[in-house]
Parts: sequence; C-alpha cells; structure tokens
Amino acid sequence: MSPRILDEQQTYAAATVSQCADALEEALRAGLPGEPDPARIFVDLPPGELLLMPSRVTGTPTVKLVTIHHDADRPDPRIKGVHVVFDPVSLAPTVVMDAAALTVTRTTAVSIVALRAIAKPDCDSLVVFGAGPQARAHIDAIIAEWPIRNVTVVARRPERAADMVADATIRNPDVEFTLVSSTEAAPALREARIIVCATTATSALFDAGDTRDDVAAVAVGTHSATCCELPSELVARSFVVVEERESALCEAGDVVCAITAGLMGQIGRAHV
Repeated sequence: MSPRILDEQQTYAAATVSQCADALEEALRAGLPGEPDPARIFVDLPPGELLLMPSRVTGTPTVKLVTIHHDADRPDPRIKGVHVVFDPVSLAPTVVMDAAALTVTRTTAVSIVALRAIAKPDCDSLVVFGAGPQARAHIDAIIAEWPIRNVTVVARRPERAADMVADATIRNPDVEFTLVSSTEAAPALREARIIVCATTATSALFDAGDTRDDVAAVAVGTHSATCCELPSELVARSFVVVEERESALCEAGDVVCAITAGLMGQIGRAHV
C-alpha cells in the first residue's frame, strides 16, 4: 500500500495550532514513555544543513527530514522537507507530510504552551520580529488566545513584511498592525506584553532595558548554541521555560549564551 501524501495545505489543515498546543501540553505533562528519542542529527551541506529527527516514544516510528538553506534572502522557503510516519507492526511508511508546514505548526504550538504558563491573561500588545512563516503563524495563534489589540512587526525586509501585515490585517480586522524598522522598535517594546523573535539573527535583536518587567518573550529562530535573538540580560532575569532541558543546553542559543556569559546558572528542573 502506498503511503498517504499530505501537501503543505493539507498538512496545515490536519490540525490547528490550538489543537496541537492542547495535545503537546497533555503529552509534556504526562512525561515521555520509556527511553527518550535519539538526538537529532545535523549534516552540513554546502548551502545549508540537513536535519534528521527520528522519534519512537509513542510506539509509532516517525522521522522528519528537513533542509535549511543558509541564504535567508532566497525567494523560496528556507526550510523544506518531509515527515514520514511508519506502521508500528509492518514498519511500512503510511503517511508522508510536508515537514515545513509541520514545523511551523509544531513550533508555534510549543510557543503557545509556554505562553499559557507565563503570559498574563490580559496581554493586549504584541511585538514580532520577523516576517516569515513562523512570524505569521505566531501572530494568528497568539491573537486567537489573548485579547491582542496592537501588533508591531519588526523586519529587515519591509517589502516582505508589508505583505505579511496586509494578510494578517485581513484575517484580524479588529487588531491594529504597525510595521517598523529595528531602529524604531523601542517604543513598542516598552509597551509589549508579549515578544516573539522568529528571525535568522545571530545576536540579540533589542536591548533588555527596552522591555517591561512582566513581558513574556519567545525565541524560535535559532537552533545554534552560539546564536541568540534575546538579550542575555533579559534571559538571565527571567523564568526560563524550555521544552526539553538536555536539548536546550545543547541547541538553545538564547539560554546557552546567557550561561556562557556568566549571567545565569544551569537551568533547573523547575524551569522545564
């Protein structure tokens, strides 16, 4: 039997971010059954890298294969790939879905789970750094769960961000959207209740002093231990939430950079 093929739109339509967040929250609270999954594998390629992410903890074997291009200015998406689900008995592939769409949905859902734990219920202002698929998905998902009235988008490519803001305005007509450059972001940051960083930046996108003490900040743009989007000073004074402690200490640059700078100690179990 040939596996069922889900393209990008079919993968997005399979479940909403909110539904995925509910499922992830339940799974994280329940804990992982048996041995943890193998660590994901990174393979360097001339124009980027290949990531292999196998999983077996649910009893249904799966593997996500994605390539990430180093050139963030390419007209096509930087992330491409497939996610394959195998039958647990015959080990035959049963479903092949679009990995880029799955990654956007899953990453945004993890952010929502974290924000449910740390963001205040009355959060009404949002700042988003980035204009790619992750930024788009985070805007819609956060608006769906919090009474957001103002969204400020900060992007280095205004033409791409303008299209995203126009689309988001159509989907969320009751929300005021503003597009600014990084040099103009400080006033919005000082008022923001939630900040999302979804960029290819390798260093902090803003100053820690430009944020509220009760801000909830999410960083999803990097998986390198030497790169960060959040200022280490902000991370060090925050309650840090990560999905999995060991992986975070290897790949979450926002956490690792703060530890390396001597601004915070190793994250404890209470922070996971």
